[in-house]
Amino acid sequence: MSFEISILPFEGTNKSDLESLVQDLASTDVIASMLLKVTIPNQAYNPQRQQYDASVLLQCALEQANHKRVLGVTDMDLYVEGLNFVFGVAESPGRAAVISLYRLSMEGDTLTFRERAVKEAVHELGHTFGLGHCPDPSCVMHFSNTLDDTDRKRKEYCPACQKKLRGLS
Repeated sequence: MSFEISILPFEGTNKSDLESLVQDLASTDVIASMLLKVTIPNQAYNPQRQQYDASVLLQCALEQANHKRVLGVTDMDLYVEGLNFVFGVAESPGRAAVISLYRLSMEGDTLTFRERAVKEAVHELGHTFGLGHCPDPSCVMHFSNTLDDTDRKRKEYCPACQKKLRGLS
């Protein structure tokens, strides 16, 4: 299933990482165009945690989501209440998602980082279509609590999730 999205780069995100993500998403039939970069709101930063509140960045992405799905991308470390960190977050179902490249770049080479980024992007975009977490550990919709979990997954939806996705579109 092919679909179009807009990528919303947050300030400080490496331009070459964004360009690589656009290229890697194309291999999953996601056609991505780039929006202008936006500033991260001051209220997103939590000095006690030394992290950024993912829900604030998601709200920024939602404000840009007119007719296409929007994927916000940041290099900052994100969290949501109740979790130590998140690789990403999405409105489910909805039109916006956000991923953080911060932890995805740890403990790996450039190729590993790129694979992790595209998997996380496809995962969060799946949530925007209303897909939940999948019990199949190789499915891109499987919950990733660690980088090892992400590395084990494919960048594609399993047959069960593909079927659900076709039914949702």
